[in-house]
Amino acid sequence: MQNTPQQMKAMAVDEFGGPDKLTLYTLPVPTVDAAEVLIRIEIAGVGIWDAMEREGKLMYNEVHFPRVLGGECAGTIAAVGDGVERFAVGDRVYAQSFMNDKGGSYAQYVVVSEKTVAPVPNGLDMLMAGGLPIAGATALSNLQALGTINETKLMLWGASGGVGHVALQLAKRMGARVFAIASGADGVELAKQLGADEAVDGHSNDVAQRARAFAPDGFDAALVLVGGDDVQSTLSLVRQGGIITFPNGVMPEPKAPDGVELKKANGFADPMLFDQLNRLVSMGEFQVLIAQTFGLEEAAQAQSAMKKHYLGKIVLRVSGE
Repeated sequence: MQNTPQQMKAMAVDEFGGPDKLTLYTLPVPTVDAAEVLIRIEIAGVGIWDAMEREGKLMYNEVHFPRVLGGECAGTIAAVGDGVERFAVGDRVYAQSFMNDKGGSYAQYVVVSEKTVAPVPNGLDMLMAGGLPIAGATALSNLQALGTINETKLMLWGASGGVGHVALQLAKRMGARVFAIASGADGVELAKQLGADEAVDGHSNDVAQRARAFAPDGFDAALVLVGGDDVQSTLSLVRQGGIITFPNGVMPEPKAPDGVELKKANGFADPMLFDQLNRLVSMGEFQVLIAQTFGLEEAAQAQSAMKKHYLGKIVLRVSGE
């Protein structure tokens, strides 16, 4: 760490509460232990889990303040700990810092286990890579749990959101036929651009009718990324022997009809999962849509922006200087 500073800028909270609790701090750069890497962050993803942690609703370790938020990032390896062989100083990487004991990614530097890190895949710039770690892992984990293969008829609720628009592209690369249910006319247009076999607005009145026309014999699988009565009413269209999956955070949780399996699949970082994700992403042009970009010191505004309609991901552009 000879070439890295002793201190860094970070957005942290000194008590749980609203977005106004986020404050710009100068904090020590975390130390690197064995099997860990230090990342100089360029882009930090913003997610609903960050807001939950800020409010004190998501706790995973002993509470200490100031608490640096942020569950994902992309940047450059600045130092490696003993035993790290997969990465070297200067490598361009993306990583999960979700539930990380050494602090989150709303900072100029973060230290994480090498198991939560992956090389930036071919075709992605750093901006898109910063929005990929949690969305990509969550999307792929759920598609794998569904057993997605060639010609799988997939109903995808939330297809224009952060996880959903990534899941749509991955599902197509896995050979699925995707009935995408998006948010708003702009969400429908995005889903079509990303390769959906059919795309509809989840707020329209004819979702079920068009879904039946798309899969008259029933869907093989459904990936549910949003909650609500409209969602639940369409899950009866999953055929007997089919599967429904959803990640943590979908409320209310979906219920499966009789004869349909229900699974919860979360996107925790794993080297094999990231390797598969990178392989799929690198198959051709891939888009991680960045809806809005904020500065590090604008983290509160970025979290507030999540409450409004947007497509894709919101990120922070972090200066490492």
